[in-house]
Amino acid sequence: MSTVLEITPGVPPDWPELTTGLPAAVRPRWITFGQSWYPGAYHTYALRDADGGCIAALGGAVLPERPAVARRDPYAILSGELAAAGFLPHGPHPWQGLDPGAPFPCLMLMYPYYQTLPVGSAAAEPAVLYEYVATLVDWAAGQGVRSIVLPYLTAGSEDLVVALRKAGFGVGHLLDRCDLPVKWSDFDGYLATLPSKRRIEVRRELAQTAERGLVPVCRPLAAREPELLDLRCQLVAKYSGTVDRAAEAAMLESIRAHVRDEDLCVFALLDGNRTVSFSLFIQDGSEWTAMLTGSDYTTANSALGYFSTLFYQPIREASGRGIHQISYGPASVDAKRRRGCTVSACYVAELRIA
Repeated sequence: MSTVLEITPGVPPDWPELTTGLPAAVRPRWITFGQSWYPGAYHTYALRDADGGCIAALGGAVLPERPAVARRDPYAILSGELAAAGFLPHGPHPWQGLDPGAPFPCLMLMYPYYQTLPVGSAAAEPAVLYEYVATLVDWAAGQGVRSIVLPYLTAGSEDLVVALRKAGFGVGHLLDRCDLPVKWSDFDGYLATLPSKRRIEVRRELAQTAERGLVPVCRPLAAREPELLDLRCQLVAKYSGTVDRAAEAAMLESIRAHVRDEDLCVFALLDGNRTVSFSLFIQDGSEWTAMLTGSDYTTANSALGYFSTLFYQPIREASGRGIHQISYGPASVDAKRRRGCTVSACYVAELRIA
């Protein structure tokens, strides 16, 4: 079969058709508003047959240097810098001791929102995937790319992992991600899915929320949200040490520009007129994705706000909005598991090109 590697800025015209029924993260609007994640132009790398049909494809960018965000930085992951934070915690760390600039430029294949899986008519055929990987390696070598990294390989990438190993890539267990299948029709039905001890804890948290006069609200995303931006920046500063307020504001604006109002839902917890915490969810068909969250860490109520806006409020609303799955992604796995999430492994694959 005659094939050719086609590289398209952004997403190709047939991408909506190719990604129908796949996880939200691979769909066009997510890629469009997430391109700011990369310190390099996002492209789609598609292997096409003689008729122009896409048989296998991934998206990503050639990174000229290390990204500013550690969890999107191949060097931070593969050198072991993030091991204590739970990223590739048990190794191997093939880039440990390597000069930080040595693996760059690096072709990082990952969709925004931390998922990597192949798309295309033959995306589950090992022989095609091996040809695709080999073609990518040849192309990258010809472009002076020094490494190829596929982080956050999720469900749907199993055959791709086999092809990567065959092509000489090293593969490691990066971390786990969490998703919540919606199998209930109301909140009592949700509670019934939890162990008895956990049900007691949830009811206690809800009682504390009510006793403190905190009010849960569900509303659309407004045209301007300075209070939510403040809370978002507090969260980023707490967990990364630094925050780029302009970048966080730009992400909110990009979401507004590319996502319909009816697909956006803000869950907030109010203490009088002040917002304690918020979470922003995006709906794609029957899937909800927890996109952004933030809290006021100067108040003791921030923990209650986090669980209220990220879990309990959306869980109450999910069934009535036709949601079948809530996607929470990586991080805070224990807290998510204890609230009913299923846990699945994410892998990372890497190849240094001589």
